[in-house]
Amino acid sequence: MLESLFLKQEDVKLLKRKDYIEHPKDNGYRSLHIVVSVPVFLSERIEHTPVEIQIRTIGMDMWESLEHKMRYKNTKKDTKAYQETLLECARQISDVEDKMQNMHNEIEK
Repeated sequence: MLESLFLKQEDVKLLKRKDYIEHPKDNGYRSLHIVVSVPVFLSERIEHTPVEIQIRTIGMDMWESLEHKMRYKNTKKDTKAYQETLLECARQISDVEDKMQNMHNEIEK
């Protein structure tokens, strides 16, 4: 998993973890958010800086971009229909990704 590769680095420390894959948000959003402390090398010192990393699939990234537009840039006031459609899309994206991962795992055996 990508998360474990980040955390294997000696200079990266996990500060916070939110797993929206195991526990999706009510709107269907699935992702893994981690906040890590990373060193930033300045001319005379090292600053340990918190950085948020959001790990998600390409499908969920596309979904999130559309959800963001709907929530923050939509000029229409009635977004209920969009919310229901986005929730259904999130479920479909997850189903397709699971099927593809299973095929990949079978091929690799």
